[in-house]
Amino acid sequence: MTLSRKNAAFYLTLLVAAVSLAAGGGAHGDAHDDHAIPWQGIFWQAMNLGALLIAIVYFTRKSLIDAFAKRREDYLSQAEKTKVLLREAEAALKDVKTKLSELEAGEQKSIESAKKEAQLLREGIVRDAETAAMKMKKDAEMVISAELQKAKAEINAAILNQAVTTASQKLSGNTSSASAQEANFIKQLEQVRA
Repeated sequence: MTLSRKNAAFYLTLLVAAVSLAAGGGAHGDAHDDHAIPWQGIFWQAMNLGALLIAIVYFTRKSLIDAFAKRREDYLSQAEKTKVLLREAEAALKDVKTKLSELEAGEQKSIESAKKEAQLLREGIVRDAETAAMKMKKDAEMVISAELQKAKAEINAAILNQAVTTASQKLSGNTSSASAQEANFIKQLEQVRA
């Protein structure tokens, strides 16, 4: 029957523990010195502890190495994922900053464009108002001129009617005084025409 290394180490650990347990128990009748250091008990306890630690390291060495290797792989994998996510986050931040600056520039352009449009609209309104005022002024001047012509025509007609009436009365009345009155009438007509 062949023993594997693990089984041999296990049996050796049990043997050392049994020897140290057997060596640690003394006779009940031994004299004890309360101030003496029990070197022999400490030696066997140290041997037990050493054997136990050697056994733990021997039996768990491969699993500890595997656990730490797996942990290292997980850490490296997570570190790589973190680097990728960091690059993506930096790219997203740069994109957001670019868009923000474009929006700010666009906002400024929009404000300037709105100011220009408002200025042009104001100038157009002022121009339209001035044109309307000029047209109203010309229309008013034309109406005033027409009314003035109409009033002159009515005055001329009234003077002419009165002149005809006065002339016919004078013709029917005195002919000598008529020539003086005719001269006077002709002067009045000339003044009205002017």
